[in-house]
Amino acid sequence: MPGIAHEMPIELIRNRPETALELLRCAKRIELPPFAAVRVESADSTQPSPIEFRADSVVVVRDETGTAVMAVIVEVQQGRDAGKRFSWPVYVTTLRSQHKCDTALLVICPDRSTARWCERTIHLGPGGAITPLAIDPGRIPLITDPDQARASPELAVLSAVAHPAEADDEQVLQAMLEGLATLDQDRARVYLSYVISSLRDVTVKRLEEMMTTIQDFDYLGEKYFSHWLAKGEVRGEAKGEIKSIFSVLDARGLEISDDARERIRRCEDPDQLDAWVRRAAVITTVDELFSE
Repeated sequence: MPGIAHEMPIELIRNRPETALELLRCAKRIELPPFAAVRVESADSTQPSPIEFRADSVVVVRDETGTAVMAVIVEVQQGRDAGKRFSWPVYVTTLRSQHKCDTALLVICPDRSTARWCERTIHLGPGGAITPLAIDPGRIPLITDPDQARASPELAVLSAVAHPAEADDEQVLQAMLEGLATLDQDRARVYLSYVISSLRDVTVKRLEEMMTTIQDFDYLGEKYFSHWLAKGEVRGEAKGEIKSIFSVLDARGLEISDDARERIRRCEDPDQLDAWVRRAAVITTVDELFSE
């Protein structure tokens, strides 16, 4: 997903767990069982062994008696990681055993290529298999209806980030702002920062112009946007360097862990990025990229 950060989709779901169900229903056409409550619960899938397994987030759907009727494991996967094809089945089977209900593995991906890799069936042996449900930006619903955005503000945020070209249409931005206006200011500020860091400068400028007419967003003001736009050129250069690093590593067939990918994406130091670009051409493992 363009501009995706590992923590933000998970934070959106933790703040409003119904978002995970909306993604399953809208993007994967999963029929949900009748339920009375949806909660984020323990993501710990550790069994009596020296290895710890912890999913990014777990959403449990319960009926009116409190009985679990469905559990959803939510993972954000930035790229290919062969180790996940061994840990993901542990998440699914452990959670299914804990809650005694159907369990789904929902994987949010930044692009279609990663999603295709993630959604490949994991064969456990004769007669056993688990198939992750992968979502890329193209499968996130495009929200232009203000009523839908007010009902699902987190999904409206994901929609704007997942569809940057369509976000140039004021309908998408207007709907998202209607959704943000239903939230407390602190949460709206965090979500808006995520959107701003993910969209093109021209779209952000349009968003700023729209917000000057909405009284609910006076607390952000021109200073907030000016500060962000002033950093745009530097951030654009950093994105180019980051893209080059990933291109070199991918071309050389080096496996990039989620932690390494996130560390590279977060770096805004142009000198450090330039050094990594040069080092990427000669290292034999990605871990060597960070060695001094």
